Amino acid sequence: MRNPFENFRIPGLRQRRYQPRGARGARGVGSMTPRSSGARAPQRQYTLARAERPKPPREVHVPWRPIAYAVLGVAMLSGLIYGGAWVVTGDSLRVMNIDVTGAQVVGARQVAAVSELGGESLLTVDLAAAEEAIALLPAVKSVSVERAWPQSVRVTIEEHQAWGYWQTAGRVQVIDQDGNVLRASRPAPEDAPTIIDLASPSDLEAGAGADADTVHLVARLIEDKVFEQAGLRPTAWVFQRDRGLTVIAQDGPDAVFGDSSNYEFKVEAFEQVLRQLSEREAAGSPQVAEVDLRFGRNVVLR
Repeated sequence: MRNPFENFRIPGLRQRRYQPRGARGARGVGSMTPRSSGARAPQRQYTLARAERPKPPREVHVPWRPIAYAVLGVAMLSGLIYGGAWVVTGDSLRVMNIDVTGAQVVGARQVAAVSELGGESLLTVDLAAAEEAIALLPAVKSVSVERAWPQSVRVTIEEHQAWGYWQTAGRVQVIDQDGNVLRASRPAPEDAPTIIDLASPSDLEAGAGADADTVHLVARLIEDKVFEQAGLRPTAWVFQRDRGLTVIAQDGPDAVFGDSSNYEFKVEAFEQVLRQLSEREAAGSPQVAEVDLRFGRNVVLR
């Protein structure tokens, strides 16, 4: 059958010769290359592959929790610093009251002024320095200072207590029970003893003071009531550097104790001598003016 479009032409269009299906060349099915061209057209090669999936946009993670903790920590630290500074520099923990106990001779105002504790912070106050300053007061024997929160300090004072008197060359000094000379103290009792020191001029020039052992010996004789139990009343306590203590008693012999060594033996020997002297006096024997107890078992009667 004749192709009705065989002689159909379009102006300006290059026409290719139509060949029937069976007349196509051996170059392959669907080849549209004219057989008149001598060169063989190159064939394009295509490879099928899976296209890469586009990467999703990178997400930015903000560590909100650590940042919140850090901000909170900074805020708390700032608050602590501010609060600490306020406590240290503020008036809430400053010394406004100074309570003084145990003071009779020294005044509470004097203690407060010397301590220099007023207005100081209880957190930084130097209690040891305050104790040292108060201890320098003449009447103070010992002192302790402690905090009394929130705005006070408590000062406890022990004052010197006068025990008796030490007389040397007409000069009378107040002493305590250890023989220390006191510049200021609580007054001695009304019946306080006076120890008379028969010091030589050389002793006075050397600055000899009260003898502590003699003071202890007199205090023990008074406490044990040795002479009262024997029916005697001491009228004088006399001390000599080369002889020690001599107790002068009314209506009885003087007793030379020397020092405090062998105290019990000396007291017992003195009591036995007094009993023997009482018996001898009843028999008409001469009286004894002095009993010397310094030589142990060899008691000397004069």
